[in-house]
Amino acid sequence: MGLWSLYFLAKLGLFYGGYSGFHVWENLLFATALAWPLQRPLWRRLRHAVAVPVALALLYHDSWLPPFQRLLGQAGALADFGLEYLLELLGRFINPGLVAGLLAALVLAWFLGRYLRLASFVFLGILSVIPATYLPSGALSPTLAAQDKAGPGGGEDPEARLAAFYQTQKRRQLPFQAPESGAPAFDVIYLHICSLSWDDMAFLRLEDHPFFQNFDFLFRRFNSAASYSGPAAVRLLKSSCGQHDHKETYSDRNPQCQLFRNFEAAGFEAQALLNHDGRFDSFGRLLETEGGFSGKPIIPLDAPVAMRSFDETPIFSDLAVLSRWWQGRSQAGGRPAALYYNSITLHDGNRLPGYKSSSSLQTYKPRLLQLLEDLDRFIKELEASGRPVVVVVLGEHGAALRGDRLQIAGLREIPSPRITLVPAAVKLVNMPGMRGAPQRIEQPSSYLALTAVVAQLLNGETDREQLAARLPETAHVSENDALVLMRLGEGDWVRSADGVWMPYRE
Repeated sequence: MGLWSLYFLAKLGLFYGGYSGFHVWENLLFATALAWPLQRPLWRRLRHAVAVPVALALLYHDSWLPPFQRLLGQAGALADFGLEYLLELLGRFINPGLVAGLLAALVLAWFLGRYLRLASFVFLGILSVIPATYLPSGALSPTLAAQDKAGPGGGEDPEARLAAFYQTQKRRQLPFQAPESGAPAFDVIYLHICSLSWDDMAFLRLEDHPFFQNFDFLFRRFNSAASYSGPAAVRLLKSSCGQHDHKETYSDRNPQCQLFRNFEAAGFEAQALLNHDGRFDSFGRLLETEGGFSGKPIIPLDAPVAMRSFDETPIFSDLAVLSRWWQGRSQAGGRPAALYYNSITLHDGNRLPGYKSSSSLQTYKPRLLQLLEDLDRFIKELEASGRPVVVVVLGEHGAALRGDRLQIAGLREIPSPRITLVPAAVKLVNMPGMRGAPQRIEQPSSYLALTAVVAQLLNGETDREQLAARLPETAHVSENDALVLMRLGEGDWVRSADGVWMPYRE
């Protein structure tokens, strides 16, 4: 096998170090093809020529990078990335410590290869992966069963657990009812913030920022269930029903699940507002097709530009956009409003003018502080108006600022808890007659709980403690179109695109 032994040993080192996956049968077949004896030099040279692209493709397949077909599907979006941002992303892939360790290990393996048959160790190493990762038919390994004792149904098939979760979620529905007294007595404003998680705030030592301490309901274990903006937005916009799997989230057209269609049925005027042009990844179009809005999203092209996105499109000031909308809303009068507002101020790759560093990771903290200040000033503007407003603030998904062993900073292919556990909070502005202290919600929650807060307020609930006690819990399951992450007992397990369950250790 020659130098190809070093290729397999390096990948086995990455796998056992927790930096990569490892597809046993594909690697075993490839290693067998490379080790098979060939007599003619021409055939050996041809095998090496074919093996190089196969090795690169298999290395990518073993990694936790997005599936290649996903990259092809996003080719148009990737073409919009500026050169500066592409270079920044490339630099994040270089881990000096890991590179140095691999080089030292490869040098040692090359030296030992002069005295030992490394091919034998390669095949033993590949075979050793089978009991570590391969779970036939989704059955729990003994390790998983031991970790799952504390949870219901210890040792249960994770596929069965996942199917049962979604079956239960299909039965959950929370439609709104118009108040018996007539028109709703308050406005509702959803502030949906891209790239903000509790872990991002903890990484910056901002998890106790005073902004979130003044809300009436603060969810500490809210799961956005998605690691990308589009799916997170669709899940919120269809949050009058339980949590569907990724594909069904898009395919389901039940109007009773559409949050803002229910708002309109209850007497609100539903609107969508962005602080960007909505073109990237067709986000604006997504709101139209999946959101149940009767009109197109409002894009305030005349608002002050706060920064530029990675594709050089403008990102408008959050405070200016929200204040202008509120002023127009107050002057126009009419029915109470239900607003969906989407902000990408914290999105990876944004360029902040006048800042000495062009790295979007380094400018994240000042962008976050400015965003929180803007939102706080907007809420104070609402308070000064005297009009009752229910303000809901939540993250779409995290920015993955710190990254982990399987994903570089900013990469969100695996919907890990660091990415999907996001701040979610509800503030009752100028709401008369409310009783009880502010509530911190510690149980696992997701979108249906937020919908339940607004629905109970619409039905006349005025006791914060009673309201919080009736909020539905949702077990921790997150996914994108290729991967599923599920909490089992006290551990997190991820199902790869080919159906294999593996422990996820950040």
